[in-house]
Amino acid sequence: MPADSRIILTGASGLVGKALTVRLEQEGYQVVPIKWRDAAPANFDVRQLEGATAVIHLAGEKIAQRWTPSARERILGSRKEGTIALAETLAKLEHKPRCFISMSGLNRYGSSRHELLDENSPVKIEGFLSEVAEAWENATAAAESAGIRTIHLRTGMVLAASGGALKAMLPAFRLGLGGPLGPGTQRLSWIRLGDLVDLIIWVLAHESCRGPLNAVAPQVVTQAGFARALGHALRRPAILPLPAWLISLLFGALGRETILADLAASPARALEGGFKFKTPGLAEALPLALGE
Repeated sequence: MPADSRIILTGASGLVGKALTVRLEQEGYQVVPIKWRDAAPANFDVRQLEGATAVIHLAGEKIAQRWTPSARERILGSRKEGTIALAETLAKLEHKPRCFISMSGLNRYGSSRHELLDENSPVKIEGFLSEVAEAWENATAAAESAGIRTIHLRTGMVLAASGGALKAMLPAFRLGLGGPLGPGTQRLSWIRLGDLVDLIIWVLAHESCRGPLNAVAPQVVTQAGFARALGHALRRPAILPLPAWLISLLFGALGRETILADLAASPARALEGGFKFKTPGLAEALPLALGE
């Protein structure tokens, strides 16, 4: 571990940020959280960034809300403008961080693709989340141009009972009222929270890792398969479907681009680099995720 083991972290209070902070501190790193407010970094001393081991950027306006025009502006702005400000600040430092890890999402590939996607697959603008992912990744350009090793974590659905999509699903499934969402045939790429944290720490140590990285488990499932596996893990039936028209009515574009999206991604670069998933399959991941 480097003598200066400071990790600068945005989004430290979020689902991933909390779990990552615990693991980083267990590994002997000093975690320095940066507050994020009004689409820009706030209340931090630039001197904290000098000589840091890495900057991990997780912050952004929450996606799971009604996409009104003002919400879209906040979601995009918090990722684009804030990341530009952070990247430009890093580029000007005398002692730059060794790497800059910035979150992104699988929607960088679009919202519906037939092929299995790896990091060499062409990207596609297809909907609002694709625009957000493109802007978020492009916003790191100043850091990359300054020679900072930059990684874009294209993350699938993060499984943890303490937050995110799984937390939202649990009440219905625990009552035996869960089931496939939409047609059930759309493919879903996911990652357990613990494996995502492990992957981020792995990236810190692997100097050859840069550019896009699919942060997903090796096993792709369908929505129907996910519902069956969750029902089995909870020992509850999971046969009540939520039709696509109702999802669209209830959640609008958000539902169409998330719940009804059909994206199957492979963590090709992580596997080629030797990363080992503790829970590569859903059957072993869900019981652990239900405790996270």
